[in-house]
Amino acid sequence: MTYLPLPRPLGDRAHLRVLHELLRFVREAAASRTPLPGELELTARLDCTRQQLRNAMSSLEAQGIVRRRQGSVTTVDPIALRLSVRLEEQFEHAELLDRLGYQAEVETLSSSLTTLGADAGAVMELAAEMPAFVVRKRWRADGAVAMIADDLLPLDDADTPVDATESVFTAAARIWGEPVIWEVSTPGVAALDADLAALFERPAGTPVMTFEIVGIGASGRRLMHSIEYHDPDIVSYSLVRTVRPPWGGV
Repeated sequence: MTYLPLPRPLGDRAHLRVLHELLRFVREAAASRTPLPGELELTARLDCTRQQLRNAMSSLEAQGIVRRRQGSVTTVDPIALRLSVRLEEQFEHAELLDRLGYQAEVETLSSSLTTLGADAGAVMELAAEMPAFVVRKRWRADGAVAMIADDLLPLDDADTPVDATESVFTAAARIWGEPVIWEVSTPGVAALDADLAALFERPAGTPVMTFEIVGIGASGRRLMHSIEYHDPDIVSYSLVRTVRPPWGGV
C-alpha cells in the first residue's frame, strides 16, 4: 500500500494556510447557518495577522462564498460554497477536497493486471477479455476517509507499463495518446458491504454516494472506467441546470 500526503498548491504558503483553515470555519458556519466569528477571534484562532485574514476573506468574497458588510457580521452563502464543488466540472479528488479546506491525502490500496470483464467491457464497447489495469485508491480529508475509487484502464498490450500512483486521467492520456475530455458520470446510492465498510472505517450498511464514470477522448474512444464511493457527510455536490426560455409568463 502506498500512502502519499499531497503537496500544497504553489503560491504564498502563508496565505494558502490561512485560507485553508478559514474554510473550515466557513463550512461550520454554513452547516449551522450562523455568521462567521469576528475578526479578532478568527485571527487568534487562525494564528494570523489581520491583513492575512482580510486577504483570505477577500479571496472567498470574490467567489461569493462570504459576504462582508461594514459594521455587520460576515455571513456565508451556502449556495456559493456548494458551487465550489460542481458535479459537471472535472476535478482531481485532492483538488476538490482542497477547495473545501480539507487536508487531502491519497493512498494506493491495491493494483493489478486484469481484464475488462463483461460489465465494464459492455459499457466501454470493448472486448471483455481485453487486458486492463485496475487500481483502488482512497482519499482522506483531515484524516477521515472521504472517497474510494476503483479505476480501470484498458490496455492494447498487457505489457504496457502503468504507475499505480499516477492520476487515472494522466495515465489514460499517456496510454492512449489523448486526454479525457468528457466524463459520463452516473450517480447512485449504495450501502457499504463489509469489505468496503472496513476500508471506509465506517459500520457496514453506511450509505454512500456512488458514481460510475466513463472517460471519453476527443476521438470518441472510451479511455477509462471508474466506480467511485463518496461519503456525503464530507463532500456534497451541486449541479447547475439552465431553464429553457421563456422564464416567466406565457
